Amino acid sequence: MWMWIAFGLLLTQAGSVQGASSAEIKEVAQELVCLCGDCARESLATCLCTDFAVPQREHIGRLLDQGKTHGEIIDEYVSTYGQMALAAPPPEGINLLAWVTPFAALIFGILLIRSILRNRRTESTSTAVVGGAQRDRLQRELERFDEDD
Repeated sequence: MWMWIAFGLLLTQAGSVQGASSAEIKEVAQELVCLCGDCARESLATCLCTDFAVPQREHIGRLLDQGKTHGEIIDEYVSTYGQMALAAPPPEGINLLAWVTPFAALIFGILLIRSILRNRRTESTSTAVVGGAQRDRLQRELERFDEDD
């Protein structure tokens, strides 16, 4: 019986020894940025610098091999390098402003343009229509102006 348990444990350990695939490493690395200073905060998944990005991807692979989850690896990276290591700021606290502002500006712009166009349309229709009484008064004013000359 003990032999079967040991054999089962050996099989489960052999499955984890195979190593993390490059797709798994890339999936984690896409959420992080390279902090080498040479690239313009390029994704850790695509940066080619050998001083920082390559060793970090290898480290992510080792962590995945140890059984760490995607979230645990991201949390470890953030605890080491800070929030600036994330490719996108988390939507919380002051960072929420970075997520909300573009949408608010877009809605404000649409409403502003709509208001301007609506005002132009009402101005053009109100000035084009001259009532009969106004036309008669204007005609009398023009005739009086011509007589004074």
